Amino acid sequence: MLKIVEYKEKYLEQISNVIIQDLLTVNSNDYGIERVKKMAEDFTVEKLQNSLSKRKKVFVALIDDNVVGTAGIDKSWYSDDEYWILTVFVKPENHGQGIGKKLIEKIEEYATTTLPVKKLVIPASITANEFYYKLGYRYKDGKKELNDEDMYIMEKKL
Repeated sequence: MLKIVEYKEKYLEQISNVIIQDLLTVNSNDYGIERVKKMAEDFTVEKLQNSLSKRKKVFVALIDDNVVGTAGIDKSWYSDDEYWILTVFVKPENHGQGIGKKLIEKIEEYATTTLPVKKLVIPASITANEFYYKLGYRYKDGKKELNDEDMYIMEKKL
């Protein structure tokens, strides 16, 4: 049974594995294996521990106490009433089971009940932008265009 819980350090190694596995298995189709291997270097246990400790909140999706997904939220660098959803990953073999949707719903619930937020922003990969679109996120300024990091900036007003 799926549970969404708050991040604890005991999940760190499993989160790292899920992210790297997802990058290598899924994102490599759009970005190429060499580029994705370079991206994966940012998600080692050590680097991930540092970045997650700075996030406003991180949630973890568990099935039988095993990590199958994660998503975090952090304050925007650009606006006081804007937050960014970051590091959203689901274990490849668990794609299509509604786990990503549940993580985003949990982030949105947290944002609307706890934070002074008017807009959520997601830097969406080529692979994931249609997923976010189905959840009500729209392309920034109505333009479906990749930024310098080959990500779509998508947003949802709350």
